[in-house]
Amino acid sequence: MKYAVITGSTKGIGRTIAEELLRNDYFVFINYANDIESEKSFQEDNKKFEDKFICIRKDLSNYENAIEFCKEIIKHTKKIDVLILNCGITEKSPFGNISKDAWEKVMNINLNIPFYIIQYISPYITNDRGRIILMGSVMGKYNHSTSLAYNVSKAGVNALANSLVKYFSDRKITVNSICPGFIDTPYHNNRSKESFDRINSKIALHRFGKTKEVSSLCMEIIKNQYINGANIDINGGYNYF
Repeated sequence: MKYAVITGSTKGIGRTIAEELLRNDYFVFINYANDIESEKSFQEDNKKFEDKFICIRKDLSNYENAIEFCKEIIKHTKKIDVLILNCGITEKSPFGNISKDAWEKVMNINLNIPFYIIQYISPYITNDRGRIILMGSVMGKYNHSTSLAYNVSKAGVNALANSLVKYFSDRKITVNSICPGFIDTPYHNNRSKESFDRINSKIALHRFGKTKEVSSLCMEIIKNQYINGANIDINGGYNYF
C-alpha cells in the first residue's frame, strides 16, 4: 500500500490532486479545517474509494494543531510515500494596514506549518522513492502589491523546497515546489468579469488554468525520479503580456 498526505484537500487544487492519488491506488490522508460541506461533498463523490482515505479535520494555522495532525496520521501508518503541503490563505490589506495577526496567520499557514509538518513527518517518509511537494505560487515570483504577505510566504515556500533538497539527498527523497498561476477554483467565484478579463490579458494562453492541469503536474513529479529541487511554474505564460 502506498500512502499520501495532502493538506487542504477537500476542494480546489487539493481535492483534484487527492482524487488523482486515489485513482492511482494511494491511501490518502485528506485534510480540511472548517468547511464541513466540502468534506461531505468529497466523501459523497468518492464513495467507491471510501476504504482508501481518511478525512482529518484540523485547522492548520498553529503549531499545536500541526503536530496533532501529524500524530493522527502516524497512528495509522509509519510509512509516508508522498507528502503534499497544499494549505494556503491570502491577505490583501495594503502595506501600512496589515495587522500583526493577519501577517502571522498567512506566514503560519503558508510557510511555517508546512515546515513543521515536514520536520515531524520526515522520519516516516519512504527512502528511495519518497516525495515532498510544496504548493508555491506565481505570486512568489511575480509579486502583486495587493497581496504582500501571500507573496512573501510563497517565495519562502520555494526557498524551503530548495533548502531541503540536500538534507534529504542521502535518502533519495525528492523535494519540489509547484508554482500555479491563476487556476479556476471556487476561490475565484466572486471575481468580476472585468477582473477575469484583466488577468487573462496578462496570460499568454488567455485563460485560467484547470485544477486537473495542476494535478497532472503533481503526478508527474511523483512518478519522475529525477525532478528534484525545482520550483515548477504552471501559469499559462503569465506576465508575458
